[in-house]
Amino acid sequence: MFRKYFIVVISAIVGLCFAIGGSFFSQVNAQQTPRVPVAPASQANQANAVDIAFVNEAAQFGLANIMLGEMALQKSTNPSVQKFAQAEIAEQQNVKQQLTQIAPRLQVTLPTAPGPKYQALMQRFSQLSGTQFDTAYLDEGGVNAHLEAASLFQREAAFGNNLSLITVANQGLPIINQHFTIASSLTSYRFAQVPRRYNEASAPTAPSAQ
Repeated sequence: MFRKYFIVVISAIVGLCFAIGGSFFSQVNAQQTPRVPVAPASQANQANAVDIAFVNEAAQFGLANIMLGEMALQKSTNPSVQKFAQAEIAEQQNVKQQLTQIAPRLQVTLPTAPGPKYQALMQRFSQLSGTQFDTAYLDEGGVNAHLEAASLFQREAAFGNNLSLITVANQGLPIINQHFTIASSLTSYRFAQVPRRYNEASAPTAPSAQ
């Protein structure tokens, strides 16, 4: 009888040890294999600070360049300038249409007028005419505008979070490159040089008609 009780007690102790050991190893394994949080799919459609800045800057930039392009169509008689202005207006209208659809989902109100920098440019352009206007338009609306747009769109494509805005940026970059190349060829542009000034009375050489 004593032997029978002894076997039962030993069996119980062994079972308890296995239970404690299993719990210990489970805890060790859990510590060695931490859980990696998985972002929900909807997070890719949320906006970060880069996205919000892109919406506001691209919208304001687009408004200014549409207005400047429309001014070029009114003031210029140069076929190359007119053709470029039409292409630029179409480019910015396309971006504007896309941003108009995306912004409400992000609870962002798009600007309705260009900012002070662009207003100052528009004021100066309104005072130019003839070949001086043509060259100034291609320098600003062609070269400078697309250098600025390239950095803006590249930043969104690289660091943005919202998939819709990243798509806008990726689709826009080839067009920006194309328009920059055209403007550069018309103005003989060289990087980081300022060959002309437009706050003075001098009249730069007009771009060649193509």
